[in-house]
Amino acid sequence: MLRYAPLLALLAIGPARASLAVDAFDRHTTFWLRQAVKNAEPLKELSSGQAAAWKQIGPGIGSPCVVVKTNNGHWAKALVSWGLRKSGDKLVPVVVLDRYVTYDNDRRDVALAAGKNVMLFPGFYFNFEIGQVVPEGQGGDVLFTDARKLQPAGSAELYGLNGPALPPADSQQPDPNDHEGVLPCDFAGNWKVQADGRWNGVWQLAVDDDGNVQGSYTSDDTKSVYPLVGQVTGAPHRMTLEVELANTTQTFEAFLWTKDKSAMAGSTVLADRKFGFYALRIKAKGE
Repeated sequence: MLRYAPLLALLAIGPARASLAVDAFDRHTTFWLRQAVKNAEPLKELSSGQAAAWKQIGPGIGSPCVVVKTNNGHWAKALVSWGLRKSGDKLVPVVVLDRYVTYDNDRRDVALAAGKNVMLFPGFYFNFEIGQVVPEGQGGDVLFTDARKLQPAGSAELYGLNGPALPPADSQQPDPNDHEGVLPCDFAGNWKVQADGRWNGVWQLAVDDDGNVQGSYTSDDTKSVYPLVGQVTGAPHRMTLEVELANTTQTFEAFLWTKDKSAMAGSTVLADRKFGFYALRIKAKGE
């Protein structure tokens, strides 16, 4: 049996930096993946040199991003990097899937598979729908070749993102501390949510002047993205939310801190059971 030493070196295309916030990779959901490649020609193969020439898809993300339409028509995304692995006195080329998510076409932005730090050696395939390295003939969507190139396999299609597919971020996010009291807009922004120590993720909330809330919830565990709606109602620092999960609705009653407006807490109900939760505001870079 061969025993491999740690990865010696990745090329200048390094892995993505971890962050508490939902980053540009997370925000490239199925809609944006489709938009990005609708007029693009699928790649026949991808080398490290080609990928290194692409623009970043967002701040703090150093790895190039590929889009894969799987053999069964599902959409996947992955941050990839090339490197070398030591085996005895030899250096073996590898490609690493730093992060990947595969979305289910039948359920909006629900993840079929998600993971990170998957290493492919030459001659090995990766099946994005089950999130597994597989041998030839077992539904692989991409192949890492002996020529150190990534190729689509079967009827799968491979594309590259040369820069973000997302619209420009809104830099005019209201400051919740530039006024006295609590306004509906003080609930807007990104929030790191912890519910009963078991359901963790990020809310992205937009709130209009009437207190209507819209946004999304991204699960830390599955990387699925779920729509949510709500209302700032009753007391000015109270909000109710409904998150539409894959098979049920999770409701929240949240109370915003009235002094610095940096946190909220309350209760959540799922499957007729009530639990506690809290959420911390994720500050924009530079705040």
